[in-house]
Amino acid sequence: MNLEPLEKSLEHRFLHPELLVRALTHSSASHQSRGSTYERLEFLGDRVLGLIVARMLYDRFPHESEGDLSKRHSALVCRDALVRVAKTLRIAPFVILSAGEEAAGGRENPAILADVCEALIAAVYLDGG
Repeated sequence: MNLEPLEKSLEHRFLHPELLVRALTHSSASHQSRGSTYERLEFLGDRVLGLIVARMLYDRFPHESEGDLSKRHSALVCRDALVRVAKTLRIAPFVILSAGEEAAGGRENPAILADVCEALIAAVYLDGG
């Protein structure tokens, strides 16, 4: 699979392309990737995204309360926001799924798209971006 169009969308050329492949690999396709899936990257990406968004809000809204910042933060890191980003970047065609997951509509599954989006954030972070 040619991942250059995705790298272009991400505005990041991977020095370690195996990170990109892992970030795109759903657990249903783990046999295709020797058990290397996006789940651990998703975990890290969630934290990286949370920190970046928290810092941005902290700097941008210096007079807002912690509660107001938390509400803004939640709106920016929720599943719906991640799915919008995934669709904007056209991630779905690159997600690696088993045939069964593909047939079940996994490519457009909002949970999978959000998870892959977080995994991609971690992959870029680990790759040095």
